[in-house]
Amino acid sequence: MTQKIIVVEQAADWKPEFPDVPVVLLDDYITEPRWFRARNVQVINLCRSYKYLSVGYYCSLLAEARGHRVVPTVRTMLDLGSRYSVDLTGRGLEKTLNARGVGGTADNPHQPETTEVDVLFGYCEVPEVETLARKVFETFPTPMLRVRIETRDGSRRIARIKPLGLHQVRKGQRAFFSDALTRHQGRRWHKRKAPRVARYDLAILHDPQDPLPPSDERALRRFVKAGERLGMEVDLVTRKDLARLAEYDALFIRDTTRIAHYTFRFAKKAESEGIVVIDDPTSILRCTNKVYLAELLRANGVPAPKTLVVGRPDLDAVEQALAFPMVLKMPEGAFSPERCMTPETV
Repeated sequence: MTQKIIVVEQAADWKPEFPDVPVVLLDDYITEPRWFRARNVQVINLCRSYKYLSVGYYCSLLAEARGHRVVPTVRTMLDLGSRYSVDLTGRGLEKTLNARGVGGTADNPHQPETTEVDVLFGYCEVPEVETLARKVFETFPTPMLRVRIETRDGSRRIARIKPLGLHQVRKGQRAFFSDALTRHQGRRWHKRKAPRVARYDLAILHDPQDPLPPSDERALRRFVKAGERLGMEVDLVTRKDLARLAEYDALFIRDTTRIAHYTFRFAKKAESEGIVVIDDPTSILRCTNKVYLAELLRANGVPAPKTLVVGRPDLDAVEQALAFPMVLKMPEGAFSPERCMTPETV
């Protein structure tokens, strides 16, 4: 049987008017052993912030590592934090927006009129944008979103989509929030299917200036020949070729991938165009985070060196929990700095 829980950052954020549903504090969800082992869990992450590497970010990251289904996912958080992703999605929703609009034309045609609406679990208190609200939620499945709509010369566009924290629910909004949550909890969670794409033209992304590339020139030449033997057209592309990416049917990234890097932008662009991509954005964001990998290994019983996630104030406790020597690593990134710690270097 599926267990549905809501994770909140602070107990005071869950108001008495809200539904009587299982609510778990973030600290308990992160540390209590029962959540390490729990299966068939659906998590609604209502932390105050979903910013990159915030506690809300790690809540969803650990939920995914444990095999729990979570809203929002880490991918959704990163999409909402990317101006490129929001702009790309906003253009795709303009037809819906202009068919069922909000507000009127601005008095000054050179000064756009701005309207903001809140989308709670895909529902909105403004009837004119119910269809838009549903589509925004389907695109960015996040409990609470604020959509800014600009009107200029009778045409409307989405200027911004911003996630909201539970603490930002206004007192007059609490009844609507409760109703939207109840309706959402009664729906089945569906997983979106990835589009099927045929493979004909292959782009291999590489950095000719990288002194330590994942694939050297000889390896790249072999990739090209292997593709040709399979009847594929293979091109070597660089970071300057992002605008040409839609010409290809598949992207193979042979550069060191990481978040906040052009390789991640290439991967996201390829996926948004329905292009097969390796490494895909989800794999990049997971594999560059050592906290996620450590939790994933533990959740699946894979043998690994004893690992602790610590901050600077916890360094003294590490000496008691782990034997020397130990390896200290940054949680996020590729080729991150490592330091072998001994009693003499602590």
